[in-house]
Amino acid sequence: MRGKLINITENKINAESLNGNPLGDPLIRDVSIIEINAHEKSPVLIGLAGFTGSGRSFLNRSYTSMDFLAALKEIDEKRSDLGFIIVLPDVMTGLYGNQYLNSSAVGNYEDYITKDVMEFVRQRFGERPVGIFGKSSGGFGSYTLAVRHPDLFSGFIDVSGDSAFEYVYIPDFPDSYKEIHKQGLYHWYEEVHRKLSLQTQDIKVANIVAMSAFYSPDPSAPMGIGLPFDVDTGEMIESIWSRWTKFDPARNVEDYMDILRDMAIFLQVGGKDEFHTDIGIGIMHRKLEQENIVHFYEVYDSGHFGIDYFYLKSIPLLIELIEQ
Repeated sequence: MRGKLINITENKINAESLNGNPLGDPLIRDVSIIEINAHEKSPVLIGLAGFTGSGRSFLNRSYTSMDFLAALKEIDEKRSDLGFIIVLPDVMTGLYGNQYLNSSAVGNYEDYITKDVMEFVRQRFGERPVGIFGKSSGGFGSYTLAVRHPDLFSGFIDVSGDSAFEYVYIPDFPDSYKEIHKQGLYHWYEEVHRKLSLQTQDIKVANIVAMSAFYSPDPSAPMGIGLPFDVDTGEMIESIWSRWTKFDPARNVEDYMDILRDMAIFLQVGGKDEFHTDIGIGIMHRKLEQENIVHFYEVYDSGHFGIDYFYLKSIPLLIELIEQ
């Protein structure tokens, strides 16, 4: 009977790369592993969670949309010839999310994935082809880690990843400025961690603080975080914003064309995305198209949430392209 070969296990790893991280986030991290018809040459796919999520978030069940496990079950039922392994590491930080970069303000999360998690994969499964995937911040991380470490990753799936930063982030700058101007960064951090439930406004501010911590860490600033606006006046600080845009996939994809030619690339997004990531993903697509780089690009009649069904197409194709 199809589906019987799906196996989920829970593991722990020592995240040595996070030793001494300034937020005091744990070094012992959970890693969930899903094996589907796996054999000795099955590819490994590393899943990166979006903002406010972590590895186990992929295992959450939904009754209003196809969740990740349901998508895997359907893939298994339709393509039982495919064998693969999904690795889902805990990536949560004290700032409620991750951009998968090394930062003096948060910790070395790029190293955590590319060294600690990858070493765990090698020890557990040996040398295999590895792909990486994720949505939102996880999509940004999948693209970014793939192009920065092509020796590790043979392909990536970027679902609604942060890109064209001016559309994704700047709309949340005014509310973030007002909140931090009123409280100060340290007080905001202490107060938000006292709350039993974060509201939409809290998440907005947390997102901008976290992005600042990853894109523009500054040891001389409060909490070591260089904010992109003056906390007294709200004026944009162009020198800090320019640090952010260096990480913008819609801008820096041009720098990685030679690497991308040899990589399996999947770009998926909803045309009604609430954070307008469809604009940046579309820019990436056009730039790849102009350079005649083969890639999969699809825009769905969806928003930013409840879109795990996107993986029904991209995961099987990524496996086929990177499988030895």
